Amino acid sequence: MVGQRRILLANSIYHLTNDGAVTVLAGQIAVLQAVFGGFGPIEVGLLGGSALLVTAVFQFLFGIMADRRDPSRFLPVGIAILGLGSLLVTLSWSFWTLLVFVALSRIGASFYHPVGILGWQSPFLLWGGINLAAVALGLYLVRGRRYRPEPSRPSVADYFGVLRDVRLWLLPLALGGAAYNIVSYFGPLLLVTKFSLAKDAAGVAVALWILAGAIAAFFFGRVSRRFGRYRTLLASYAGIGLAGLISGLLDNLVLVIAILWTLGSALFLTYPGIFAFVSESSHRRLQGAAFGLIFAFQLLGGAAGLFLAGVLADRFGSTPGVQASIPFVVAGVLGLAGFVALFLSRSRVSNARKPVPSSVPPL
Repeated sequence: MVGQRRILLANSIYHLTNDGAVTVLAGQIAVLQAVFGGFGPIEVGLLGGSALLVTAVFQFLFGIMADRRDPSRFLPVGIAILGLGSLLVTLSWSFWTLLVFVALSRIGASFYHPVGILGWQSPFLLWGGINLAAVALGLYLVRGRRYRPEPSRPSVADYFGVLRDVRLWLLPLALGGAAYNIVSYFGPLLLVTKFSLAKDAAGVAVALWILAGAIAAFFFGRVSRRFGRYRTLLASYAGIGLAGLISGLLDNLVLVIAILWTLGSALFLTYPGIFAFVSESSHRRLQGAAFGLIFAFQLLGGAAGLFLAGVLADRFGSTPGVQASIPFVVAGVLGLAGFVALFLSRSRVSNARKPVPSSVPPL
């Protein structure tokens, strides 16, 4: 029997390579905008939103299929598709071919849950190769594993039951997904257009925001143990709202980056809390479908948020700087909407003060 640690390591590698290949598009958005004719905020929203929409649709379908198959054998298929799709993106010659190839690559991303020497293509070539290498390593780690599928087959009623069980968390999750993707895609454009930051430096700044958020997420367990995970979620959505509004309205680069790295990292605290509640509410027998469905709402929220931010920026952005700022204001409003939605549903939250197990050892 294959050790659980090896299986966990394989899935962690898949998760890392999946998120890396998916995030590279947002990090390169300012470069791609220049390469493919200076497309505007609507095209940015269309590019990112279409990719998320494709992922959301296929993610739920693959979630259903995963409940009947060995995940350790099924997951590498998606990572391989994502890797090949990332390589295919480098063949794009126009915005529309870029859109199509990115959408095709996201079919692979839907299996999991997320200018160098060669020009703009190099990050896609790099992550495409990394994904394919991860498939080989992951299959090696789980070699010899025997899988016994569940004997019973879920019905349509079971999936409606999943929706009913987790309905309280769908709107906050969608709003958080919208805020995350708006900042990811429009963040580099804000720093480049409004503050004249170099494209590579803007990408690094947004990457450091993600790094700060990832570190913050490790401490959610300790924070929730002190204040309760529900209160921590409330504070996190309030932080998202304030970070978006302040970043969109301020004209000081240093303050905007500081706010993004601090208050903005609160966005990453929402995921462990919400999914702790979700895991308690969903049926274990439908785990693949349940989490495929939940992540689909997150992705659909991201797609809708990107479309909305792009349209509003194009419609009301009188100057390039204002165009770049409007999406952050939208992200801030959505974050505050998540705070309000959670606050109004507080009477229906069970185990609100139950902490999430900490990933950080006590000092």
